[in-house]
Amino acid sequence: MKIAAITGLTQESLQDLRRRRIRTFEIRSAHNLQAFSEIGPGDKVFLTDVALPDLVPGLCGCIAMVKGVDIRMHRMTYTTQSNIEERETLSGRIQLILHSTGKVRDVYPVEVYKPIYVDAIEVAMCEAR
Repeated sequence: MKIAAITGLTQESLQDLRRRRIRTFEIRSAHNLQAFSEIGPGDKVFLTDVALPDLVPGLCGCIAMVKGVDIRMHRMTYTTQSNIEERETLSGRIQLILHSTGKVRDVYPVEVYKPIYVDAIEVAMCEAR
């Protein structure tokens, strides 16, 4: 199945998802936020702790179903004696329900300003091959 991938998550957060079966992640990385433009409640995503350049066929991770998505803009103001600087950052929260363990069969070419997609299959157990 072709699904969006969210990469670079911590191993602890993925273990927490496996243990509790539901978890909300706060995403700030731009390449992961792009997935939010194409997914919604009921869609599936592939989650992994590896960085985007290391996403290769054979990699194991979690397949989860999206329960909710929320995107927010945060505005921060920094002041010094001579300046006032304002910054905006975009972050997203995604609530996921664990569906299964998955294995990447293929990684689709990365397109600029598009989510990362993988062809993932559900597996009962991941083997190193």
